Amino acid sequence: MNLLAHLRIETRAAHRALEDELGFLHRLDSPARYAGVLAAFLGFHEPLEKALDASIAAHDLPWELAPGAGLLAGDLRGLGWSSARIASLRRADPPDVAELPALVGSLYVVEGARLGGRLITRWVGEALGPVPVSFFASDGDVRRRLRRFGAVAEHVLTADQAEAASAAANLHFRIFGEWLRAVS
Repeated sequence: MNLLAHLRIETRAAHRALEDELGFLHRLDSPARYAGVLAAFLGFHEPLEKALDASIAAHDLPWELAPGAGLLAGDLRGLGWSSARIASLRRADPPDVAELPALVGSLYVVEGARLGGRLITRWVGEALGPVPVSFFASDGDVRRRLRRFGAVAEHVLTADQAEAASAAANLHFRIFGEWLRAVS
């Protein structure tokens, strides 16, 4: 079994729990509520991206994060938020991604979430019409990108590190769900 398949199986319950947590997205009823969702995502993703970038560099991992926090801030500005208001948002403590298996586990969640972003884009569009969705609307072939990530992850992790990567991914799902409950 390849690493992506292992991660998918081992994180299925945590992923499903987070999807249940995000179920409210298809019932968004106003741009203001949507902006609140974007703000919650930004509060989590901005510090996470900084931690991931630092760990990617420290491990010399041949991977580049797709833009996220900047897109979220841009979507908020598109909804009328000022830069000062965006800067004043509460930020989360990200999962610890210093160790390579933890980095791979969190990157698995981040990269996999790009697939779900397309569904969220559709929900938001159906509920609200034309609003900024650049964060959720992934460019390019997200499945191909996830497969490329899987190949990189398999190259850098040993087989005995797969469980630690799964545990880190599960923790990432849980921390993000807790963050959403705390700021919603």
